[in-house]
Amino acid sequence: MEANNRFSKFIPERLVEAREARGLTAAELAKDVGISQQAISKFEKRDSSSPSFETIEKISSVLNVPVHFFYKDIIPFEESVVFYRSKSAATVKSKKIHANKLKWIREVSLYADALLVFPKINVPRFVTRESFIPTDFEEIEEMANKVREQWGLGRGPISNIVLLLEKMGAVVARSPFSTHSIDACSMWKPLDRPYILLSNDKTASRSRFDIAHELGHLVLHSYLKVSEFNNKENYKRIEKEANRFASAFLLPSTSFGREIFTSSLDHLISLKERWKVSINAIAYRAVQLEIFNEYQYIYIKNNLAKKDWLIKEPLDEKIPFEEPLLLKQAFEAIINNNIKTRQDVLNEIRLHHEEIEAIANLENNYLVPKEPGKVFTFKIK
Repeated sequence: MEANNRFSKFIPERLVEAREARGLTAAELAKDVGISQQAISKFEKRDSSSPSFETIEKISSVLNVPVHFFYKDIIPFEESVVFYRSKSAATVKSKKIHANKLKWIREVSLYADALLVFPKINVPRFVTRESFIPTDFEEIEEMANKVREQWGLGRGPISNIVLLLEKMGAVVARSPFSTHSIDACSMWKPLDRPYILLSNDKTASRSRFDIAHELGHLVLHSYLKVSEFNNKENYKRIEKEANRFASAFLLPSTSFGREIFTSSLDHLISLKERWKVSINAIAYRAVQLEIFNEYQYIYIKNNLAKKDWLIKEPLDEKIPFEEPLLLKQAFEAIINNNIKTRQDVLNEIRLHHEEIEAIANLENNYLVPKEPGKVFTFKIK
């Protein structure tokens, strides 16, 4: 009877979530587990029979989540647009992988936020229209300047945009995206924090543009409906708007515009060192500001191609990679101050330690429980 009560709490949505997060179809999961696709489909439906303990253990092993993950209640979460900075090759599967990863980032964040005091949300939502209407690029330039003013940034280069957004209440995490044709993604729901997932496969300068692009979505498109976002024509415009915001936010016209005066690669490299943005993004910004024409931009691109600099540019190894710190410091504080033990964290979040460590940017095995029964003391840094 006790076992039946335990398994009556199986949450089918958790199975769908974990399967999609691992990029598997029901048929692929069934094959790996050694059961029929019909059985998996049945387990994923509410009001259907639950899998046996042995089957759950096999599913847990294949999907690399703890058994008790499937018995954790879903945190209420209404449908939301997930913004993808994606290449044309991005698939529905890859988008589902990252949408579910964002959900897990949210769960990990909410857990820590309930134990500690996180920064207040200070990200403005400038476009509040109930339906999507394209925003004029000049308006977007003004909005980017207003965000800088609200955050007291002046008009110079931003030293660390990841830490800046974390201070403004966003939660940022990184993940390898190299096989999924997605550079970054984000979501922001009413009465919730903005959540941003970045690739850790990019160079520092390109990654800075990615997060500025996601900030553009948060500022410009946070009230967008899913149906509007899924419209192909809308999507093209939405991406262009986020790109324009990113350019204007990272390279303000009133300051950057006065510093660029030649299309020589040596000059563009010196600007990259100062502004920490890729040469290609700098050159294209000069086109937006009508400092360069299209022919000059094409000439620069051709020169970059000749030097094999289209993917790996000069200074890429010199510009420091910006790592998220909010969740890392939060979990270190939770453990170091004995608010929770490592085992508590694993039992209550119900993801494997590797998953939480990756989300929170913690060292490998940081959350592995220490010797049972032994008391550890920590110095607060």
